[in-house]
Amino acid sequence: MREARAALAARGGPTDREGLVAVLRNLLEDVSAGPGRVRMLAYLELQAEAARRPWLAEVLDPVAAADFAGFEAMQRAAGLPATRERAALVTLALHGAIPHLLARGRDTGAASGLNDLDHFVRNALETAYPGYE
Repeated sequence: MREARAALAARGGPTDREGLVAVLRNLLEDVSAGPGRVRMLAYLELQAEAARRPWLAEVLDPVAAADFAGFEAMQRAAGLPATRERAALVTLALHGAIPHLLARGRDTGAASGLNDLDHFVRNALETAYPGYE
């Protein structure tokens, strides 16, 4: 775990829980209303197309696998007792939030907690890592 923390710190990644919250919140802000919005819309369109075209699914699969691995490494580097399952839970919560953030539904944001991204991220981490500060 120390090696992962050091490697992410060298690249400017989070090295504690607060840093991880900030990075994950910023990622959601970037893809929902920032410069990453157009890129995320295009990626979601590619994923939908991959459901119809198996050859495209094979192309996108390594990208998705690397995404899960990267999120797991970030959680470990932040000092959380990450397992593949816990890291996937957090990653899937963030991924699941993205289409709703892109659609910008006010009622959906309030119902899901996405109207407060900091709180949403903290709750996702607390669910995966209860009691761990």
